[in-house]
Amino acid sequence: MMMAAARPIQARPKTPPLREQWAEVWRLLQGLLVILFNWLLTLALLGLLGLAGWGFWQKLQVPVTTIEVVGGTPEVSAAWVRGELKSVTGTDIWAINLQAVQAQLMKNTWLTEVNIRRVWPGTLAVQIAIHHPIARWQGDQLLDADGSVFHPSGDAQGFDSALLNEATMPNLSGPDGRQWSMWERYLSLKPALQAVGLTMTGLIEDSRGSLDVVLQGGTRIHLGTQQIESRLQRLLDVYSTTLAGKLNQITAIDLRYTNGFAVQWRELPKPAEPVKKGVERSAKVPQKKDTDH
Repeated sequence: MMMAAARPIQARPKTPPLREQWAEVWRLLQGLLVILFNWLLTLALLGLLGLAGWGFWQKLQVPVTTIEVVGGTPEVSAAWVRGELKSVTGTDIWAINLQAVQAQLMKNTWLTEVNIRRVWPGTLAVQIAIHHPIARWQGDQLLDADGSVFHPSGDAQGFDSALLNEATMPNLSGPDGRQWSMWERYLSLKPALQAVGLTMTGLIEDSRGSLDVVLQGGTRIHLGTQQIESRLQRLLDVYSTTLAGKLNQITAIDLRYTNGFAVQWRELPKPAEPVKKGVERSAKVPQKKDTDH
């Protein structure tokens, strides 16, 4: 008879002593406390940095007390710029909308560019650039040196209309888009007239391209559309011996003839003067052979 083999008895794991268990718990607590301390320290440092930053930012919050203007001119004066920006004086320098301020100033049509920057502690630096007109255009506009045309702002913008008198700025008038061509024509005709003592103050071109020169005092010279230079030279060749000193009596001189020119007098001189060669009274207009008008 066989007997079954006895199973080996397994020993139960030995439970660590209570002291070791408490030591393990304490180590875990120490680790948690270190992590918590580090977090608290980090938050405290961030808080201190935030408070320092807030204090520094508060010190930067200063009102605008000065408006510095670079580029002021008689047309757009520094005083006008400061007056326009009076509303931002006393405002926190960092709260000012620079684009809005720029747009406000650019309403003045004299201005071509406005740059604004903050200068701490309390200054707005404004740099401006303006148009540089060389002639009047159509009476109420101005021709810039770059060929563009603009309507000048009025006296409220610091504009002195005396700056644009006839003596310093000619008056050009013609079809839209012809302003630069007329300016070049003005420059080409002016020296020839000056050579005989005539001051050219304007040039007019009608829709057909016919040119009129305007002299100081209002006298007009009708040049037409063809042979402009040769027609003008016809007058200049005899001007000193025929019409010099009499422009105040003349309304217009018409050069659109092949055999001379006609003079339109404001009133007939008294006593009547003999008509000189090449010059006709408007009452005796030479036969017009040209088809030019």
